This record gives sequence, structure tokens and C-alpha cells, in this order.
Amino acid sequence: MVVLVFLAVFVGVVLVHEFGHYIFAKLFGVQVLEFAIGFGPAVYRKKGKETDFRVNVFPLGGYVRLAGENPYEGGNWEEGKGFYDKPAWQRFFISFAGPAFSILAGYALFLVIVNIWGVSFSGVSQVIPNSPAEKAGLEKGDIILKMNGNYVFDHRVISDIIKEGRKVNITVLRGGKKVSLSVSPQRMPYQLDLFLSSATGNVLGNFVSIENNNQPDPNFLKTILKNRVEVDFEGSRLEGILDSYFYVPSRYALGFVFSGLSPVLKRDYYPLKKGDRIMDVNGMRINGWLDFIRVSRYVSMDPDQVYVELVGKAVDWWSYGAPESLVLSVMRNGRKLARIRMDKNELAKMFTDSTLFEIETPPYKPRSFSERLDIAVSRCNWILVITWNTLFKGFFRSVSSGEVAGPVGLAWAVGTAAKMGLDSVLVLVAVITINLGIFNLLPLPALDGGRIVFALIEMITRKRVDPRIEAMVHAIGFLLLMGFLIYITFMDIGRFAW
Repeated sequence: MVVLVFLAVFVGVVLVHEFGHYIFAKLFGVQVLEFAIGFGPAVYRKKGKETDFRVNVFPLGGYVRLAGENPYEGGNWEEGKGFYDKPAWQRFFISFAGPAFSILAGYALFLVIVNIWGVSFSGVSQVIPNSPAEKAGLEKGDIILKMNGNYVFDHRVISDIIKEGRKVNITVLRGGKKVSLSVSPQRMPYQLDLFLSSATGNVLGNFVSIENNNQPDPNFLKTILKNRVEVDFEGSRLEGILDSYFYVPSRYALGFVFSGLSPVLKRDYYPLKKGDRIMDVNGMRINGWLDFIRVSRYVSMDPDQVYVELVGKAVDWWSYGAPESLVLSVMRNGRKLARIRMDKNELAKMFTDSTLFEIETPPYKPRSFSERLDIAVSRCNWILVITWNTLFKGFFRSVSSGEVAGPVGLAWAVGTAAKMGLDSVLVLVAVITINLGIFNLLPLPALDGGRIVFALIEMITRKRVDPRIEAMVHAIGFLLLMGFLIYITFMDIGRFAW
């Protein structure tokens, strides 16, 4: 099923892109010899008046073959209908049409998505007492729509704005009404999470030191990683092997926790049923996303493993791992059930499946068409900026970090989205088609951007580059592109196959 959904997504995205080339080639009188989905031998073909429409055996891509596009190839077509028979400005628009159609398809899809399902914004799961957020009036359940007048669709963007330390104006949705708040970030102490195995001891009082170092930083922590360490607190000592740590330096913050998953099940998971709300696990209550993360961590650890969260010197939370059998408090249809006992491994598996739980913050469905259009366009503009920055400001770094994916990565993403519903699949399709459009605008041989560059050179210099030289450049670029595709596919397999 996942394979079929993936192929449908991939073919649909390619079809729109190639149709852009096809329609503009026909508009300018260029003969289209082939319109193909996939590569290799044809499994279906229909001969039109001028064009051979094909579905090929390997559906990972597609192409439109224009008359005279490759001067090394022979063929018969009407005089004046070859690609290089046309002026540079027409060749420019034929090449540009594919990426343009891909990007416009993304905008159109998001308008449909916003109209039917709404759009996801970051929500507030918890407000820290006495924080700037609480003093400014931010409340649990608020949905953050705008910051400084601009829509914000990702919590990382919100965090980046807050980290600048300047006063921010926030528009939140609360009870169906928009509320404007103004708040100045405050510098918060560092955050340090420690994960120890084969641990003994207790955590009482504030943090004092780790291995006699009372101001731990990443450089020091690296030197003691995987070693047995002593962590001192005001009233106790903890010992164990430092398996990992998470360190966030002092930074500006507002003092709230973003929303995430809710402990409400989207489908049955024996002995729980769809709609059940998990209230607590072994007495650990789940009142928000932060509690959800902590309980998930708790049930995934062995009894001799311990996790400690520090905010500066203060211990924010700590716990040893869970026993083999756990007791859950559950609400079903507004009624508290008798406590349910579950195996630890099953519970850990359940908590790691993000598709199993509802989200805390529901999608926002604007009432007016003008607002729906504004949000859809803003959402796509944001994707364009993110894609542009990824491709042009650190492409190879993005590849190595997993931000750029190939067919295997896309298949994994489509499979995950398919579990979450049609709206998630369509959002992914919109993102993929916009990314395809931007990627093809890269000024590289074999890509549309490479052909655009040659057309621009001719338009500026009034001199045409020899089509045979251009064709050779694109042929070399195609081989390099195929090599890159193989490379990224192996990287995807390493990331997702296990």
C-alpha cells in the first residue's frame, strides 16, 4: 500500500512538472516527440498526432523530449519546430515552465489543504510560572499565529526570533479569537540533560558538580563521556556511566513549552481503545507535551538507568527507568477506568509511535477566504525560503545532515504521512513539488536551470552557444546527477532502512 501511495505521489509530482514543459513547448510551436513518465522500456504507450505518450517501467522520474533538443540525435520533424529553431526567450520560458508549474502546484495544493483541513501552527503546551510569557499573558492552549506581524509555521522559527533577545509582538488564537501580546525575552540559564547507565544513588537538592566541575560545558563533557562519573547534589550523590548528554547554553527565552502530542489515542492499541486518554503511568501524570516526553523516556529506560534534567543548578526533573510491568490510569468516554496494567516493552513501543496519538494543537481553519488564501500563500513562501536556504547556502551540509532526501527517503516520508491521513500526504506532496521546482532551478547542467542559463547567455550576448556543446555539457551533467542520485539513495538506505 505504501509503495502504491509513493508511486502515485511521485508520478503526480513529475506529471505536473513535465506538463509545464509540454504546454509551453506546444504554445511556442515546438514539436514534442515524447511525453514519458518513468524511464526504460514502455509498459504503456499511446501515439498522438505529434507526441508519443509513454509510461515506462521505472516510474522514478519522467521527461519531455523535444524535437532537436539533442542535436546528436537524428529524427524527422517539421522545419521550424525544433527546440533550437526558436529564439532564446522562448527556450527560456519552455525550460522555466516545468519548475514554475511545480511551484504553482504547491501553492494550489496548500490552498485546497487550508480550505478543507486548515493549517498547523505551533501551540503552547505549558507556561512556566513567573516567566516573561506568563507575565505577558500567554496561556496554555494558545495557538501562535504571528510574530512581529508575520505568520510563523515552525517552532524553530519562533525560537530563532526569540533568541535575538528583542521585544516581540505575538498574535495568538485563544478560544476562537485573536489576541495580541507584547513580551520581552529574558536570558535563561543553561540546560543540561544527563543520561547515566549502571547508576546508583539519588538526586536531592540542587546540582553541585559533575566530576568536581561545577560549570559543565560540552568540551568538558566530551572528555568524560562513556566513563563512570560522580554527580554531586546538595543532599546526595549519583554515580553511573555517562552514556549521553544534551546541553543548551544560556539563551534568551520566553518561558513556555511548545505543544506536541496529546496522550489521546487515534486508534486501538490493545488493551487501549481509540479515544482513550492516558492520565498517568505509574503515578507520573501527563498534563502536556513535556510530561509526554518524560513518560516516554521513563518507559524506555532500564531500571538501572537514570535521566536528569537541569536548568542551571536547579533539578527540573529526574527519574530511574521503569519496571517491567506498569500501571496506567485511563479516561474513556469521560469515565475513569479501572487501572490498566501493561508490559513495559509494549508501552515503550506505543509511546515511540507518533502516528498513534492525537496532536495537542488542532489545525486552524480560517473563516474567510481571504485569510485562507493569505495563510496558504504565506505557508508556501516560507517553504520556498527554507528550500532556497537549504540548496543555496549549504547544500552538501544539508545532504550529510539528512535534510536532502532521495527516493528511499521520500518513500519513508510518504509511508509515515500515509499513516497520519490524506491531509498529511497532500502536505507532503505540496512540499515535494515545491522542492522539485526550486531544485530544478539550480544553474546546473542537465537541470532546467542549466538550460535557462544558456538561454540567458544568448539573450545577453546575442550569440548562441553551439547546441552540440550545450548538449555535451548537459550529458555530462546528467551522468553526474545520476551519480549523485545513487549516492543520496545509499545515504537514505543508511538512515531509514534500519
